[in-house]
Amino acid sequence: MEVSLVKDNRPDEDRRRQLRAILKKYRDLSASKEELAVVMKKKFGISLVFFGQKDSPYGYAIVDHKNKAVFKGGEFISIRELLQFENAATRFAKIEQTIDGNLKENSLATTRDINRLLHRQFETRIHRGTVSWNEETISLSQSVLSQLHRNNRIAMNPLPEPIKVTHIPQENQESPSFTRTPKRIMDTQGGSRDTNREFEVGHGMNASDIDDEQSQRAKWRR
Repeated sequence: MEVSLVKDNRPDEDRRRQLRAILKKYRDLSASKEELAVVMKKKFGISLVFFGQKDSPYGYAIVDHKNKAVFKGGEFISIRELLQFENAATRFAKIEQTIDGNLKENSLATTRDINRLLHRQFETRIHRGTVSWNEETISLSQSVLSQLHRNNRIAMNPLPEPIKVTHIPQENQESPSFTRTPKRIMDTQGGSRDTNREFEVGHGMNASDIDDEQSQRAKWRR
């Protein structure tokens, strides 16, 4: 593809800012221009066409298949800036700084919380205590793994909420020494249902004794 075919085709300002941001983001997630080209085609339907030698291109074009447009790459980001790929050491240092910073801001952050952040910024994640990028892997520090393990355990087994006790006003509380006397249930026929008949008729006497005494008095008056 010749540069002259795309030199007069320019994006509007919104599209220029959008594609520039996409190129910078995925450049920082890639290890080479070949890897960047694959990601752009797969995710956005955009082809990157480089001009010049394979190891040192002097320019590139952007083919936007979705919108059927072709642009000079320099309209978005220069070829020199585009090819400033990070090495593995720099990338892993940024990942570790991101993890440490997140745990400092949120001491209870879980592995899931950290992985959301890592996926969004670096398209990687913590897996069995390691982080991988561009086919290389590092192990996280033991202090970070211990904190994440503790946070994961807390998240899975949260402490129960304390039971709320309603305060009872003092005047409504009964004294522990107070004994409530049960009410006597009276028979509707005029008698008591209390089984202790002695309480009603007199100590040591029963109903038949009273009847016999009344009969004797009646005989004496005769």
